[in-house]
Amino acid sequence: MDQTSQQNIVELLFLSLYQDNHLSIDEDSMLQKALIALGWKEHEESGPSVGKAFAAIREASACEADKENFLLERARAIKEAGHSLTAFEWLGKVLGSDGLDARESRFLERARQHLFD
Repeated sequence: MDQTSQQNIVELLFLSLYQDNHLSIDEDSMLQKALIALGWKEHEESGPSVGKAFAAIREASACEADKENFLLERARAIKEAGHSLTAFEWLGKVLGSDGLDARESRFLERARQHLFD
C-alpha cells in the first residue's frame, strides 16, 4: 500500500475517533494494531504524518459539512486505490472495540456508503 493510501485510511480512522468524543483504551489499542497492519511508518518530511492527520481532522471537524466532505474525499481516494475493504474493516474494528454508540454507527454506515457505493 502506498503512503497516500495509508495516510487517507489513517485520517479516516482518526476521524472515527471523534464521533463519540471519547477515546478508550480499547480504541487506542485497536488503532495501534491498525497502524501496524497498514505498515504505517511516520516520516514527517516525506510521508505519512500523525501531526498532519490530526491537523486535517481538527480543521474538518469545524462543521458537519466539512466533516462530511473530508469523509467523502478520503473514501473516494481509498476506493480509487482499491483499499475500501481494508479501510472499512479497520474502521469497524476500531469503532467496535469498545462498543458502537449511535454516532459511531452512523459514521460507519456513511463510510460504508462512500467506500462501496
